[in-house]
Amino acid sequence: MRVNTRISLFGASTIALAVAGAAPAFAQQASGQTVDGGAEEIVVTGVRESLRSAAALKRNADQIVDSVQAQDIGKLPDANTTEALQRITGVQIQRRYGEGATDFDHRTQPAITVRGLTQVQNFLDGRAVYSASGGRAFDLEGVPPELLSGIDVYKNAPANIIEGGVGGAVNLRTRKPFDSAGQVISATVRGNYYDRVDKPGFAVSGLYSNRFQAGEGEIGVLLNAVYSKSQYRQDGLLAGPFDTVAPGSIANAPANAQVPYGFEIYDDKGDRKRLGIAGAVQWKPSDALLVTAQAQITKYWFNRTGAYYYDYNNRSNIRDSTGKVTSYGTAPAPGAAFTFNSEGYATSGSLYPQTFETGRYDQQLWSASKNYTLNAAWKPSERLKVNFDAQYLTSYYNADRNGHVLSLYTQSGQDATSTPHKLTVDFDLRGKYPRWDVREQGVLNNPANYTTPYVADALQRNDADTYALASDLEYEVEGGFLKKLRAGVRYADNSIDLRGTWHGVCITSLGADPNCGAPAGTPLVPLTKNPQLAMAGPSKNWFDGNTVKGGLLYPAFPAGDGVWAQTKALYALLGATTQDSFKPGDINRQTEKTYTGWGIADYGFDIGGVGIDGGFGVRVIKTKTTSVGTQFNNDGTSAPISLSKEYTKALPSFNLRAKLTDTFQMRFAYSKGLARPNFDQLSTNLTLNNPNQINPVTGHPSASSGNPRLNPIRSDNFDVTAEWYFAPTGSLTGGLFYKKVNGFLAGGIVTGVFNGVTYDISTQVNSGNGTVKGAEIGYNQFFDFLPGPLSGLGLQANYTYVDSSVTNPFAVAGTNTPQQVPLEKLSKHSYNIVGLYEKGPVTARVAWSWRSSYLDQTTGSGANGIPQYAKPYASLDASISVNLTKQIAVSADVVNLNNRMNVLYIGTPAAPLQYQLNDRRFGLSLRATY
Repeated sequence: MRVNTRISLFGASTIALAVAGAAPAFAQQASGQTVDGGAEEIVVTGVRESLRSAAALKRNADQIVDSVQAQDIGKLPDANTTEALQRITGVQIQRRYGEGATDFDHRTQPAITVRGLTQVQNFLDGRAVYSASGGRAFDLEGVPPELLSGIDVYKNAPANIIEGGVGGAVNLRTRKPFDSAGQVISATVRGNYYDRVDKPGFAVSGLYSNRFQAGEGEIGVLLNAVYSKSQYRQDGLLAGPFDTVAPGSIANAPANAQVPYGFEIYDDKGDRKRLGIAGAVQWKPSDALLVTAQAQITKYWFNRTGAYYYDYNNRSNIRDSTGKVTSYGTAPAPGAAFTFNSEGYATSGSLYPQTFETGRYDQQLWSASKNYTLNAAWKPSERLKVNFDAQYLTSYYNADRNGHVLSLYTQSGQDATSTPHKLTVDFDLRGKYPRWDVREQGVLNNPANYTTPYVADALQRNDADTYALASDLEYEVEGGFLKKLRAGVRYADNSIDLRGTWHGVCITSLGADPNCGAPAGTPLVPLTKNPQLAMAGPSKNWFDGNTVKGGLLYPAFPAGDGVWAQTKALYALLGATTQDSFKPGDINRQTEKTYTGWGIADYGFDIGGVGIDGGFGVRVIKTKTTSVGTQFNNDGTSAPISLSKEYTKALPSFNLRAKLTDTFQMRFAYSKGLARPNFDQLSTNLTLNNPNQINPVTGHPSASSGNPRLNPIRSDNFDVTAEWYFAPTGSLTGGLFYKKVNGFLAGGIVTGVFNGVTYDISTQVNSGNGTVKGAEIGYNQFFDFLPGPLSGLGLQANYTYVDSSVTNPFAVAGTNTPQQVPLEKLSKHSYNIVGLYEKGPVTARVAWSWRSSYLDQTTGSGANGIPQYAKPYASLDASISVNLTKQIAVSADVVNLNNRMNVLYIGTPAAPLQYQLNDRRFGLSLRATY
């Protein structure tokens, strides 16, 4: 008989893991501990026990770790794997396209940072994983959260943790059959509604797990699957950049008056689909041997339609060598009334002349990862444990992209003063929502005013494979200072093929022009020739109906099955040809082999009644890399090239824990870490320019290339923590940390000799150093001491302070660009406050997440090297779940309840760049567990 009282997700097995101090199933550690089942098993599920087991993991681990535990089968506390990580102290996330995600065009940049660093190692059940995008990160947003039992974040990794992250390591945990004492059957159906795009989504998931006697031993099987689809819409309004206006052009303007060049909107919508399958078989023929085979398959589809309507005036302020403006491109409308903020930036006014183009860029991504593993945990004696592990990871990352532009220009070479469509733009940035519009409403939505000047296409086809073998042993020492000796070896063979194109074609009355070299004055092809290539915009109630209320036109594509078919149909209609294959310069193949050995000595002793324990160790890694590409010579010839690099690094680590009382302990940790450059940064395709065109400063001709000889980024990591576990679900923890990082990557020049000539090669170099320091504090408690229904109240809260300083790769001596800047995407302050309630059949949660302003890009959009920042951002999420019976539960939740607007600015908040609104997501789910 099995009684399911639904108070925690994992059941007794996970709690046993935590209490025993076992870290979550890393490849070098034995996994799959079992639970001794009796005639009646009580499976505990819910928020209260998820907090209890997370605290137990943190308390008993031999390293500094924080965790998010699922509250039930298929129920992480957030609807997205990336979003779940934001609840952990020290972790910050990026939001794109309505959820925690990274930008489509920057997929090698992770959506998360740990203590401000994006160089974070990713694990799946303790084994290193990465996607084929060209970066080092696993595609977290492509992993359905329903597959996971929890997520762990390691912030100061000891020697037994696989290297690869100077920020930390994120481990995604899936389930195994021996995690439960008997049969488990669970299914969840979920419906979502996204208010801005006004469309539904759904998710369906199921899990089956069971254990069977097999002679003297036992076999367990598990299958977990999920399929989901979601929608999104992202509304963006952009201003600027701002620049100086001609003296006297605006009445009563301040002396430092700054006016935007123009305005634009982007109207971005699409959908995501996720498929996840996880299977596991465990065999325990005896108490001394446990064999576990696992397979995890994730597939991700992302379809995006990005429509942009942007000022395109072909004018800008021109400055001489001293910075003085010699020609003004900013264009305040004559006699228009303006308002300015205290720093001299325009907050309302009118611009003239203005003209526009509109572009549409459709993107279709499909990617997959398949991870197959086999693990054998053997205990030949009471003191000795041996572990063997094998892994095969294969993945692909494919994308089709296109571009299509409509223009209010009629000839090549025009600017806003010479086009027949001169417009006046009125803007106001002072209200709740910014707005702008044109006075000549009929111009923007009239097809007769547009031409079709430009189309583009792009293909990406990446593949990656990893073979890894690992073995380790653990020996318990009897008595004395040393308690345990651990050691292991690992071999990994990674290979990745990067294939990518970008191909643009101008269209004029002379025909397709791949070089975009038509003489000024050449007529462009009118839209009236192909009127089907336009569609009405913007989307319904775009930016809450405050901008371009008279409507406009976006580009449209001919019908076709998918992005590439539509692109080919468009090209054929305009007399152009897509690039359907990869040229030598589009292809790069890399191999990377690592040979690793590590050892840790665990110690323990008492001083004055205080228990001291910890470990000291070292991890030694030898890395061999090869990058194969093409050298393109100035005379039009080419030749294959293959560049190799080899290096060995030693990464020592030291951990100490002092158990000052039964409930209070402190830790100190030190480690060295490394993060290898992204694969796309290591690619090599070398282009040699004319050897007779010499740089007068260096005396060398120029060239450009990737850099397969880059060194890994290195860090020294220090942590001090204090942890007070004052109740079963109550804890107060804090910590101080410091990281010294060397070898950040930036653009630079190296020299190389080819055909007897020394070239200055523009490439990536290890040139940046920096420091990251900060503090973290976290608090968790259920107020069980309160009377009656109030005893169900609980609170989670955490705060992180991070201060960073790194070399600015874009700094130029003698200019206003800063020499030192913070790390990109890092807020100095961030916190989470989560109100909890769990009593009887009801579980509820209200979560508030806030982060302060942060550096978004070191050099801003069109801003002459001035950094681009994001304003503070907050999100409010809420959920409630009711157990209708012991087996059936219904849940409702909402994400982005406060409908917060994201704002970017250049240099100062007084100079806004971008305003962005995303969907609110409403969900309703039904879950059954037997």
